[in-house]
Amino acid sequence: MRYRQNRIESASRRGWLRNALVLAWALFLTATPLHSQSSLPSSAIIVDETSAGFQKFGPPQWWYTATGTSFNFYGGSMIYTFNVVTDTINYARWVLPVTATLPMTYEVFAFIPRYHSSTTNARYEVITGGVTATVAISQNRYYAEWVSLGTHVFGVDGPNFVQLTDSTGEPIHTRRIGFDAIAFVPQVSVTPPITLPASAYLPIMVLPGIAATTSRYIGTMDPARHYAMGCASGRAGEQGVIILAFGQPWTQDGQYGVIYYQPGFPFAPTSAVAEASKAFLRGYWECAPETARLDVAIGTNNYRGATLQPNTSFAHGQAWGQMVGQLHTWLQDAAPPGVRDRVAVFGGNDIEMSWNTAALTKAWVDGYASATARPFINFGTCDGCPTSGNPTQSPNNGWTVDDVWQVNRPPYAIPFPEIYLRSGVNADQWYRMSLYAAQNKGAKLAFGGLLTQWQACQDRGTCSGLTDNTPQQGWRQLQDALNADSRTAMRLPPPSDITWRNEGLTTQGTKDAIGIQADASRTASGDGEIVEGVAPPLGAMEFLPGNAWNGDNVVVFAGLVRDPTTGGDDAHARGGVAVFAVNAAGEYVFPPRLSRAPVRTAALRIVRAEGSVLMLSDGEALLRFDAIARTWIE
Repeated sequence: MRYRQNRIESASRRGWLRNALVLAWALFLTATPLHSQSSLPSSAIIVDETSAGFQKFGPPQWWYTATGTSFNFYGGSMIYTFNVVTDTINYARWVLPVTATLPMTYEVFAFIPRYHSSTTNARYEVITGGVTATVAISQNRYYAEWVSLGTHVFGVDGPNFVQLTDSTGEPIHTRRIGFDAIAFVPQVSVTPPITLPASAYLPIMVLPGIAATTSRYIGTMDPARHYAMGCASGRAGEQGVIILAFGQPWTQDGQYGVIYYQPGFPFAPTSAVAEASKAFLRGYWECAPETARLDVAIGTNNYRGATLQPNTSFAHGQAWGQMVGQLHTWLQDAAPPGVRDRVAVFGGNDIEMSWNTAALTKAWVDGYASATARPFINFGTCDGCPTSGNPTQSPNNGWTVDDVWQVNRPPYAIPFPEIYLRSGVNADQWYRMSLYAAQNKGAKLAFGGLLTQWQACQDRGTCSGLTDNTPQQGWRQLQDALNADSRTAMRLPPPSDITWRNEGLTTQGTKDAIGIQADASRTASGDGEIVEGVAPPLGAMEFLPGNAWNGDNVVVFAGLVRDPTTGGDDAHARGGVAVFAVNAAGEYVFPPRLSRAPVRTAALRIVRAEGSVLMLSDGEALLRFDAIARTWIE
């Protein structure tokens, strides 16, 4: 270790100018657009890191091996090392086999694995007959993809190989350089280069025959609006699973229900949820083709509220199960002949580890299962669950992998996971959950489909190109991850894509329909009120709320701003706020402003307000945030 440390310190002393020149040169090298693709022609000559033509150099203790499935690594494995600034220590070569046709023009591709490839400046050197062409790429832009290093002429005399070193110009030991496979694709004739996006995620093409349904976050209880939404899905001929996500579990005045997605935090009892659901179901069957088949999940979530105590969590689950059972009976009685065999109703819950403890969530599940034999669809996450890149990490908030299995197990639960991340990490997490079930519980998970949020991202503009998988992309990621291992292989049912659109929703219509404000704890403070235990219209992968301040035309949620690229892992999360403007119609204005605290803190809470200046604390630091200017006051 002393040898490497001395080399590192020596590299550090070269000074900032040399580092800046290295990075500037890297920018010049990457000015030529690169293209990527998910597969190669059969003529490709592939040299993997396990092949005889692969050679690695440098201290062996600083080479690391990762194994998994072909969904993550070519051939199921790869090696990696950590970066230095300029003076190379570890490097490797992929040699063109002597059996290759020469002389020949080859397009060279590097396979970038899904994990352990975080450098933004991997400098591949293509050596052909003593001539070196350097191509710098950002490995962290690609996820299990073949990235072109250009077209090169390889001669008979050689040497002919590709080389990659640990020298990246980035701060020392902060990035991983992935070494997987290199491919040489012969170019029989001179043809134009393949035209693909600079960053092409799997799949590149929309898959034929994989049609998604439209699920909805619910911002109204008006039955007329719900009939219109059901009719829209029917006219579109949608078939599969549709989720109606009604919102946060809540109880007040002896009734159980939800806070649905509107500013002011309105409450709707299960009776109102049932009437809205009936209207949706009727709208669907009256507008859909006579052969169309649909399962509708009536959904809530596990974010605090009624699930903060074991007894109320059980009781809310029980009330939800009773409502679903009654809806099933109504459907059998009220639907025209033939419809009852094609349209079905289920429960639903967006279970996310970060939102509640395993014990309180399982209390809800127990309550639900005690009231009905109708399964519920779990359209939640696997926050912080193991990945192939980090197989030993534990789910967030004290959950275990077995806890996650228990809320996704038959006969009462159907897993329908959120596969939002373009990187494929969500799909990998759920593959590993299914593998756990296969190895420890006697059967893999029986997925009912999956959920994406592409349309919700278009509606709100909050996804930053990270969590906006199309339904076809999400389906392909999970299908590929599961079917890379015979123990989890299955034919995955079609996906659903969720939206915030509620078909002509008006806030006035919503208030006329219900007119009940949730009895959340509200304390007047400054020019507004502090509201406890309520959730913003944001996913847990982006923001984990603590409490909120409801002001004049603005709502500020305090909590934890998270890095969605990690799949919900909190290692890089930071205290912060989510700020929503509220328009004249009383609706949230999107996108919100997500702002991290100027210093690293744990999850923040609003403790008081002076005018519109909020005082926030994580129990140690005390910070100030101007809700009108939307800036931290330092």
